Amino acid sequence: MSTLRSYIPVFKFVATFSVIYIAMSLLYYLFLQQGFSEMNSPDPITSQVSYQAQQSLVALGYDARIVNVPHHPSIYMYFNKQVVYRVIEGCNAVSVMILFVAFVLAFAKAWKKTILFILTGLLFIYIVNILRLVALAVIKYQYPEYNYISHDIVFPSAIYGSVILLWLYWIKQPKNYDFI
Repeated sequence: MSTLRSYIPVFKFVATFSVIYIAMSLLYYLFLQQGFSEMNSPDPITSQVSYQAQQSLVALGYDARIVNVPHHPSIYMYFNKQVVYRVIEGCNAVSVMILFVAFVLAFAKAWKKTILFILTGLLFIYIVNILRLVALAVIKYQYPEYNYISHDIVFPSAIYGSVILLWLYWIKQPKNYDFI
């Protein structure tokens, strides 16, 4: 039993991370069960992300618009009057944000520092996701041959890579255990 004592911090981290991740995922699941799909409308977060990606494309000078998909809780992104992709719930990066928050809380420092880092990190992830959707629209329209590699490889790597960089930054900071 004494050999396991050195692993207590690891067990504590895994247990804390798991509890927080499961609790936040369940809360998000309950949020998604509010009947949005029954109205054939995407959830408000997906709608907002789609709108901000569309507005970013317009600000860059592109002809972009969004339209709810008939009979499905998702949104079409039109780029120069052509549908380039459909934004679904998984495109809003909430699941990535939940993963990020659970990790940071499991490795928590002082409350103030932790909350500030979480808010800053969530904003960063949100912006990276909007930029991902903007770039994806341009690539899918102008370079359709790169559709698969950009959607399935490059952009997931970018968003998860940015989360990993945030985590590395978080754990490399000097420890302050006022929280625990």
